[in-house]
Amino acid sequence: MDWSKFNTQLRNTVDTGKIIIGTKETFKECLIGDPKFLVVSSTIRLIDKKQFEHYAKLLNIRIVQYPENGFELGSVCGKPFNISVLAIKDFGQSSLLDVLDSKDEVVSKVSSKIKVKAEKKAKKENIEKEKAKVKKLKEIRQKEEEEKPIMEDEALKGILKIKKK
Repeated sequence: MDWSKFNTQLRNTVDTGKIIIGTKETFKECLIGDPKFLVVSSTIRLIDKKQFEHYAKLLNIRIVQYPENGFELGSVCGKPFNISVLAIKDFGQSSLLDVLDSKDEVVSKVSSKIKVKAEKKAKKENIEKEKAKVKKLKEIRQKEEEEKPIMEDEALKGILKIKKK
């Protein structure tokens, strides 16, 4: 996606449309269900990002991970402060939707990252299960090896007793 086009259309949306800036206000809007689109900066807290992704999934809201930090997002919007998240309620006269249609690959990239993380977690769990199985087998083999000499000693003592008689 061409981020320069996205930035210009986002600025046009800020000027002509309706937006909500800030984490708390955006959470409130997500609970109401009004936003049409979310822009999340790369420096947002992880827990907030997860919550916004969850809301976006439930409400079928598009969400985009802005590649720059919050200060850059703030400057694109014409604000002199850090913006961690931005909710768009009305696009105004901007053609941000046209730019967003070519943006679907990044949204799918975010979901593919989530899938990759889930696969890695599943692999780790499988490896841990295998390690636990191997550890149990080692313990069982150790017990068997410890029991063998005792049995052999008892057998030898029995033979010696018979010979002594």
